[in-house]
Amino acid sequence: MKTVLAIETTKPIGIRDLNGFLAGLAGRLPGCFVSQGPSTRGRLTVTVLSSAPVALEDAEEVLESLPHLCDSIAGLSLLGPAGQPAR
Repeated sequence: MKTVLAIETTKPIGIRDLNGFLAGLAGRLPGCFVSQGPSTRGRLTVTVLSSAPVALEDAEEVLESLPHLCDSIAGLSLLGPAGQPAR
């Protein structure tokens, strides 16, 4: 399944912080592939390929575990149809 998360940012996110978020997601979903997708100013996407779609609550819990990153995030949402087979 392919799940795309849209992250609205209030300020630039450093690579270490982003990697912490990606690693946190990967830790919750064994056997998944997590990568940063396209980014624009104020918004970035994260693509997750896994055997099951990612629940928004899981992504929010990972984000909450990284308080220094929370200050840079204005919102987190699913982008596009989640649960579709990855292509």
